[in-house]
Amino acid sequence: MTAVTHGVDAGVLRSLLAAGRDPGLADPAAADPVAVAVAGDAALAEADIVDLHPLKGGYSRQMWSFDAVTRDGAVHPLILCADSAAGVVGAGGQTLSRPAEAALLHTLHAAGLPVPDAVGSGDGAAGGPGGELGRPYLVMERGSGTAAIGPLHRDPWYVQHRAELAAWFAATLAAIHAADVPAAILGGRPDPARVAGRELARWSGELRATPQAQTAVLDRALAWLAANPPPPPTRVTLLHGDYRTGNILHGHGDGGPSGLRTVLDWEMAHFGDPLEDLAWAQLVCWRVGTGRVGGLVDLARWPELYAAAAGWAPDLAALRWWEVLGSVKMACLVWRAAEGVTAPAEHALLERLFADLGTELDRRLLPPDRHPTGPRPAGPAQTAGSRTGGEQR
Repeated sequence: MTAVTHGVDAGVLRSLLAAGRDPGLADPAAADPVAVAVAGDAALAEADIVDLHPLKGGYSRQMWSFDAVTRDGAVHPLILCADSAAGVVGAGGQTLSRPAEAALLHTLHAAGLPVPDAVGSGDGAAGGPGGELGRPYLVMERGSGTAAIGPLHRDPWYVQHRAELAAWFAATLAAIHAADVPAAILGGRPDPARVAGRELARWSGELRATPQAQTAVLDRALAWLAANPPPPPTRVTLLHGDYRTGNILHGHGDGGPSGLRTVLDWEMAHFGDPLEDLAWAQLVCWRVGTGRVGGLVDLARWPELYAAAAGWAPDLAALRWWEVLGSVKMACLVWRAAEGVTAPAEHALLERLFADLGTELDRRLLPPDRHPTGPRPAGPAQTAGSRTGGEQR
């Protein structure tokens, strides 16, 4: 059975599969990683498209799940990711294009990392790959499992195997940071001495562009960050940019491997200080009320696990700096997301996350405020549209 879903149908999908990956895709076997466009799989281009349905795709893209059944009867589970009209991350050096994201996925998959391969991508320009869709997209393999974080701290199997899951979580991040990625995908590696300042300037600017999100504690955080820069990293590495358990497929007892399986959502990947990823993973919003990083491992133990996997010990003072910056960044993104959602329950969740980030900054991460002001502003206001119910992701 085929379906038509918001302009995505079987014909459009076959066209995207026929186009393959655009010339920006790195081919590890090619002398020049951007010299060769990867042609579409002819069998996939003629496949039957079945079980097409939309997925909840986050705040920056829309997603559809479907199976491509080729003439030999093989079933290829796939995902189409297409840019939303407006995303909460915004444009910039950390926001990959869909062709660049596909290139990165293909490179890391070929290197043996737990990453889905990309089978198609394009910029959506008229007359080019994805012109039928009208917006940038990528098509990637669909992995098994769920990215829901609740089971990680409630399901007895996960609780029993928490130590092994935490070790996988740390070791996989270390492997990502050790990965070799051609400059053609992400650009040149920045000067280590400029990495922290670049990120602070970017997210200071993003917060200024979201004036309603500015609070006294976020102002304090920016002032503290400017006054306490971390030392340059020993080396600049690939960063995932949004590494957390909510972006990892996992499962047990479903026929697939038991445990954490596949790292998703690479649109914010970039080169930088590996402590940025390490700190992002431990933000209060990813601890889901458990006090454990990703619901898996104690805060103090998390950098130790990473050190054991990576072979070097993180500077804890620098890690704190990156956690403060990550909290500012996440507060900005949460506010933008909350302004756009239409479901009251989801809006309330985002409002609570915004408050939690401010509380964590005030009570744990920043030095005491010598000149406290009045109560911090309330969270993002619900628009009239958001009080009508429904969802906008």
